[in-house]
Formats: sequence, C-alpha cells, structure tokens
Amino acid sequence: MEDKLEDKNTKKSEEKNGIGESGVQHRLSATKEADEALNRIVERVNDGFSGGRVSRMQALSWLLIQQAEGLSESVIQEIRAEFFDEVALLESILRQAKSTGKVPHELRGVLQKQLGLNDESSKKKAKKVLTET
Repeated sequence: MEDKLEDKNTKKSEEKNGIGESGVQHRLSATKEADEALNRIVERVNDGFSGGRVSRMQALSWLLIQQAEGLSESVIQEIRAEFFDEVALLESILRQAKSTGKVPHELRGVLQKQLGLNDESSKKKAKKVLTET
C-alpha cells in the first residue's frame, strides 16, 4: 500500500512539474524574443490564478501540444516562408540531381543563362533569303 501511495505522489509531482506520463523531460532552446513571450504568457496565466502556479515548462508544453493538432496548412506555409533558405534548397536540388542524373528544366535554363549559353538571339536561326538567278 505504501508503494502505491508513493507512486501516486511521484506521478502527481511529475505531472505538476510538467514531466507528464512519459516521465521524460527535454530541454528546448529559444530565442530571447521567444523566451520573453513565454514569460509574458506565464505571467498572464498566473495573474489572478489562485488554484496553483503554472511553470514555464508547463505552459510551453501545453501550448505546443494544443497547437500541434490544429496547425493549418497556411500556418505551415508561413513558417516555411519565414525560415526559407536558398542555399538549403540548392543543396537539396543538387543531391536530387546527383542521384537521378537530371537537373530540373527551369534550373537548367537559369544555369545556362548565368553562363551566357542561353542567349535568345543565338536560338533564332537566320532566315534563308530566296534569290532569283
């Protein structure tokens, strides 16, 4: 009976500390701006809350879990646009080109133009002039 009581208290303590069912706790790094935003959230949640105290870890965990399920495609696209990296895209295209041996047609044109190989005037053939003899 004492073991059950101890396990129950440990579980409640872990849940209170934000560890939860799995018992595993992870650390996350955040920018200064994100850290300040989290502080504002925790302050707002705890302001006037006499039923306990919400820790930073509890608030962050709750927010992440709640938002993960409702993440819309438009929000995903916003995040991608915010963190778009041209070099990463080019590296990805290069890896794909190396594995398939093919470069996307649009990129091929851009590369040829960069080298001056895709000049529009060189593509046009001179018309043959008919002459009377």
